[in-house]
Amino acid sequence: MLRYAIALVALLTFFSSCSTDFDLTGAYKEVPLVYGLLDPHESPQYFRIQKAFLGTQSAFVMALEPDSSYFKYSDLFVELVEYNGNSISNRWHLDTVMIATKDTGDPNDEVVDFFGPVQRLYSTSKVIDASGTSTVTVHADRDYEIRLKKRPNGMTAAMTVANMDTVTPIADSRTSIINDASFTWNNPNENSPAFPGTTRKLDLINTSGEYKDYTVRFNKAERAVQYEFWMRFHYREVIGGVSTNKSIEWRVSTFEPDATSASWQLQLTASSVYNKIGTAIDVNPDATRYIGIPDGDPEDPFPGDNHTHDFDFFFRMAGDELFQYIDINNPTNTGVLTDKPVYTNINNGLGVFSTRTKVEFDGLYLSETAADFLVSGDLTKNLGFIND
Repeated sequence: MLRYAIALVALLTFFSSCSTDFDLTGAYKEVPLVYGLLDPHESPQYFRIQKAFLGTQSAFVMALEPDSSYFKYSDLFVELVEYNGNSISNRWHLDTVMIATKDTGDPNDEVVDFFGPVQRLYSTSKVIDASGTSTVTVHADRDYEIRLKKRPNGMTAAMTVANMDTVTPIADSRTSIINDASFTWNNPNENSPAFPGTTRKLDLINTSGEYKDYTVRFNKAERAVQYEFWMRFHYREVIGGVSTNKSIEWRVSTFEPDATSASWQLQLTASSVYNKIGTAIDVNPDATRYIGIPDGDPEDPFPGDNHTHDFDFFFRMAGDELFQYIDINNPTNTGVLTDKPVYTNINNGLGVFSTRTKVEFDGLYLSETAADFLVSGDLTKNLGFIND
């Protein structure tokens, strides 16, 4: 949905479109860049905080230099503030962590890629001083604000929440968290009296051997604007007597439900499921494959129910700010927006501070007819599956 190493194409376009009558490098001004997505089910939370820059070299070159993109560590104060309504309920002074896995990208794709593989991020795993606790937990019923402050001139003491309280932020942003507790699965139905039982059966083939589409129904999560629906297929592969549990997953669709509707539904096209399995798994004459994770396996969420664990459904959800950022920066919009705007919800800066999360329905199993079709149907019959 969004990678932290976001290419700042729109920002660079803004700089490069300025008239050549002006000396762009003459009046330097730091522009804070903030990227952070809060997920109540993730810990720790990470924030990419850097700055925009101008110089005589190409931006493609300068973006690879850490010194050009970081604020001076000892002069930047980053604070995460939690609100319960309009009242502050907690505050944390965040410290940095170093990661060493950043992909520096393709140098020839005309997209600005930042330096790597080592990068500095701010994280809730490193709290310098906290009000009452050093544990940062993101709650779905709270709002959160990120604040960036610079050390005042002449200040030599360590920066703390208390002595930086009166300093005006150079950039800030506030967001509300997706409440996934308000999300409910209606089909498949996790609240059915028959759950887990037959509520988990995925019937994609009718008794005549024809495709049978499946309707996914759900009650929306509060403050989730964009949804991605994903599937995960589990299978067991045996080669040379060695058995390995494997899986593939794929995004089925991306959509924005009507904001006025409490519930929503989407159609899962049965043929697309078989087609995806048929194209994602390689033909291997040495492999014997079995549908799903066996009943009672340590990875089976419902052991002892006499059903294999064949599929999982899950939704990835984005808050409003993240959706707008993705929508404006979507490459498919290039032909529509001649002068693409720079989306940001960072006051006095650029970037996005928003929320995302994921909900899952695990342990679906294929009906007998649907499993038989996976073994013998035209799209998957060469994969070596056995329905036991």
